[in-house]
This record gives sequence, C-alpha cells and structure tokens, in this order.
Amino acid sequence: MDCLEFRRRLGSEPQVVDAAAQAHLAGCAGCAAATTAAQAFEARLANALAVAVPGDLANRILAAQRANPVETKQPRRRLGWIALAAAASLLLAFGVVRYQRAAQSLPDLVAAHVTAAEEHAALALQTPVPMVDVEQAFADRGVKLADVPPQVVYVAECGIGRWPSVHMVSAGEGGPVSVVYVVRERATASKDFRRDGLVAREVPIADGTLYMLAQSGQRFDALEHAWRDALEGLPKVAAGSL
Repeated sequence: MDCLEFRRRLGSEPQVVDAAAQAHLAGCAGCAAATTAAQAFEARLANALAVAVPGDLANRILAAQRANPVETKQPRRRLGWIALAAAASLLLAFGVVRYQRAAQSLPDLVAAHVTAAEEHAALALQTPVPMVDVEQAFADRGVKLADVPPQVVYVAECGIGRWPSVHMVSAGEGGPVSVVYVVRERATASKDFRRDGLVAREVPIADGTLYMLAQSGQRFDALEHAWRDALEGLPKVAAGSL
C-alpha cells in the first residue's frame, strides 16, 4: 500500500485496521500524522453529537400527547425538532466533506507521493537522465517543453490522485529537490508551505502547477525560473535549421 491509497482509505475509514494499512502506517511519518489528525477530528465530531437523552423521554412525550390530544402547538414543536435535526445533519455532512477535501488536497497528495517509501531511492541519484527522456515524459502528458533544465536525475510519469503529472528529482548544491508538474490543474497563485517535514512551493505555470519540495528552499527561485522558461518559453532553434 502506498501513501495515496492509504490517504484514500483514511478519508472514508479513519480507524484503519487492516494489516496492509497498519504496515504502511508503521513506516510513514506523514501518513501517521494524517491518521492522528483524522482520528482527532472523529473524536471531536463524536463529542459534538453526544447529546444526552433523558431516559424517560418516550414516556414524557406520550404523557404530553394524552394530556393535550388537540394541542395546536405540538405539531409546531415537532416540526421544530425535525428542522433542528435536519440542520444538524447538514452541518455534519458539511464537516465531513470539508475534512475529506482537506485530507485529499492536491498539495497533500503531492507531498504524500514524493515522500512515499518507493520514491526515496530517487533522492540519492546523481547522474542526469537524458534530456529526451524528460521531453518524452512531458510529451506523453500533452506538454511540449521549450528547454529542459539541467540536473534532472530522475523522471517518471505519475498519477497523483486524479491528476496526470510528471515527477522529477533535481540534484544540486543544498540537496535534492522533488519537482512535480501537474498538468491541466492550475493553482490560483504561488505560495510557500510545509508538508511532512519539508518546505514546499506551489507555482502556477502555463496551464498546470509546479510543485517543489525539499529539506531547504534555497534552490526554489532558480528552479522556478528555469521551469517557467521551459514550460512557457519559445522552443530553442537548433543551429543551422534557419
């Protein structure tokens, strides 16, 4: 089980108990933190809904009906309780939807993907991959690059949630940077944030969004500039082709 599958399970079943989920949880700090948050939310929700009901409530209702068989206000009271119950149900549904959306937001899914155990080996690579491999990965996603930034040591076509993406690792001074370009999903604005112990940046470029995650953000500005040129610039013309 990878992080993406675990987070999907967590969104619908906060008390994950099967062996595969527990095995993943034991080795993934990010998913462990997400599980703690999900279970804390469930506990708060349970406390909010734990309204004590008097033990003799049924007898009191029946007695009131016998004493006032034609009481005109009784239906209004009943309707009031129905309206209150409906409002509580709507609030509960809204809270659950908000939690599930937050738990499966795109930045969270990107962070879960690049920190998954099977992706750790890519962070240690040092030899740049052929430029044509990077160009092909983007071409398969319907994106034509104007250029390929240097020091890309890993490239893979990945699915992150419902979004097709290209996942790369850029080597260099200051340590490796995980770079993910999500196609056809453009963020509204650039922002820096933190996920799973990493610093991160979200940048809308062309018709998609570029994500960078690393132990340090010292290379983010240079990488953002390079990838903006690659994704939004004009293709370079080979010498002698004019």
